[in-house]
Amino acid sequence: FFIILFYALRDGEKAYNYLKSLSPFKKEIQEKFFQHFKDITSSVIIGQIVVGIIQGIIAGTGYFIFGVPNALLLTILTIAIGVIPIIGPWFVWIPVDIYLFVIGRTGAGIGLLIFGLFLINWVDTIVRPLIVSKRTQINSAIVLIGMIGGLFVFGLIGLIIGPLILAYILLVLELYRKQQFDDDIIFKKIEDYRSY
Repeated sequence: FFIILFYALRDGEKAYNYLKSLSPFKKEIQEKFFQHFKDITSSVIIGQIVVGIIQGIIAGTGYFIFGVPNALLLTILTIAIGVIPIIGPWFVWIPVDIYLFVIGRTGAGIGLLIFGLFLINWVDTIVRPLIVSKRTQINSAIVLIGMIGGLFVFGLIGLIIGPLILAYILLVLELYRKQQFDDDIIFKKIEDYRSY
């Protein structure tokens, strides 16, 4: 994933220009398509960053509530790792929870485990669809379906790829529908003109 991400960032502009050259749409529709394409991609990336920060802050709250040593440092680390795709905040809070069990603080360990499962993890399911749907004007339910489908097909990375793929498919279908609608109008106008 990170290798692909590296080359996508490095050569993304070339790929973008190549795809534009292959587009069968009119110039006006093509510009709208690629602008919407950019909006969808940026909204998913922004969603990942915002969700990671929120999850890190909630995890940090849990660290302070259950008296985890070095809670502030761990909160900053959870936020930093939370914004990275695939890894996420569980990479920090689960080892912290295991540490609490190992040192004999079973009550705090159980508390953080419940806190993590029901608060930290559920932020992703609730907040990400809201952010993506608001910025791309796609229904939250569709984004959620994309996340769940992506999770089953691609694993953890599917939480990001799933909504992207679904949004791109819907975008292409919508543009195709509009193109057909425009062609029908043009054809109807020609027929009306001929009838005179």
